[in-house]
Amino acid sequence: MKKQKEITLNPFQLNVLLNEEEKQDLQFLLENGVYCGNCKTGCPKGVVDYTTSLDDLNDIRIEGHCAACGHKVVRIMELGEDRSFFEKVMEFRQSIQN
Repeated sequence: MKKQKEITLNPFQLNVLLNEEEKQDLQFLLENGVYCGNCKTGCPKGVVDYTTSLDDLNDIRIEGHCAACGHKVVRIMELGEDRSFFEKVMEFRQSIQN
């Protein structure tokens, strides 16, 4: 399989791709689950000013800033191996190519 192109996701696209449980997981990560190298702990006040994208493995890449100190943070939400998510993503990728 050829390497997939990374695609920046807008909030609507992200909402369509994620099911309710995945949306809750994303919210948890944004509030409690991203490590800040500057604070040396999980971002104590969460992540702000973030963007999301699909990476080449069909995982969700979250890039933003620690709300406490402003340091850049990155987290991967590994969903690409989930069969139903993978199928949704491949349909999405196909739809935006046309």
